[in-house]
Amino acid sequence: MKNRLLAKSFLAAAGIILLGAISCSGEDEIPASPSLNAPTRAMLMETVDVYLNGVEDGTEFSVDFGDGTVMTGMTPAPVLHQYSESRDYELAVNAGNISIKKRIRVYSLLALSEAQKQFRNPDNRTVWVMTHRAHTTDYSIPENSVSAVNAAIASGAEAIELDTHRTKDGYIVVCHDQTIDRTTNGTGDITKMTLAEIQQYNLKDRNGRVTDEKMPTLEEFLKAGRGKIYFDLDYSPRTASTQEVMEIVEELDMMEQCWFYCNNTSKVEEVLSLDSDAHAYPWATQYAPLKGLDGDYFVQYSYAPDGGSTALGDAPKDGMLVSVIMLGSTNIPFDHVDDSQLDELLGQFPNVHMIMTDCPAQLITALEKRDLR
Repeated sequence: MKNRLLAKSFLAAAGIILLGAISCSGEDEIPASPSLNAPTRAMLMETVDVYLNGVEDGTEFSVDFGDGTVMTGMTPAPVLHQYSESRDYELAVNAGNISIKKRIRVYSLLALSEAQKQFRNPDNRTVWVMTHRAHTTDYSIPENSVSAVNAAIASGAEAIELDTHRTKDGYIVVCHDQTIDRTTNGTGDITKMTLAEIQQYNLKDRNGRVTDEKMPTLEEFLKAGRGKIYFDLDYSPRTASTQEVMEIVEELDMMEQCWFYCNNTSKVEEVLSLDSDAHAYPWATQYAPLKGLDGDYFVQYSYAPDGGSTALGDAPKDGMLVSVIMLGSTNIPFDHVDDSQLDELLGQFPNVHMIMTDCPAQLITALEKRDLR
């Protein structure tokens, strides 16, 4: 995907030139045409904002949401609605002689804002499973690939963790490393290569064999799981900027399907400054900007079987939701769940509600045996 920041700057400059030309010609500025601003996709129970633009402030308008709900509002404020059933709907906005229609697809995946409310109940012992780099125990599937997304969904996991970098020509791609050396049959620094140059090469599977797959863009990766699974975007210590990553998520109407991992408080503040409703997801000790906010926020800990686990600290007392990385002491993927390690993790983090793993199906089975699913 092209660099939207450059594109927006160009369009803004073009707009200034155009307005200048109109002013110089002595003609009146062309009025904006009425338009409907609403998403084309939404998660179940996501708050959908419907705006009527291009009319005078104070104009009354009605919105038929296509599910039997009709609401009225007044510009410039939006009309808000949540869909309780997943299917395609037709929005119809009416104001005087203005009539505008738009289709919206509502997925069966519950919006994160709504789904995370369940963890406010102290009796809720459910533990979600997140796949590390979309890994499963099938080593013939490349990490952070489109096929890995499909495998992670099939495993029954609730979430996928992925990593992002920015190419030389402004695309955001999904890859853990800054170079392509380990994960493809090529070599080079992603930030110094164009997308076309990177996609000359093929991804390797986790056995080191070359596959037919190419490194996906973030857009391709997210589309593969849209409406099916949550995503943890690990961009914070990588080369893709917060704004570039968030713009892609927003354009795909997937803000209620994604967390934005933050390795420090500055990144949390940056995420919230771009969208106060965004799902910031900080490291266990970096959550200060989230204290006192209305939302439900996960923070990330690490379990280490050699005694080096992250200290629990005050995050649970401050209302944060606990998630834990379970990847082994050396952070090398392994293909089984050690029951004694899982029990130790659950003892160290008794209020955990999400665990990251390389073997989601096995972890789900182990959690079910413990009545944690």
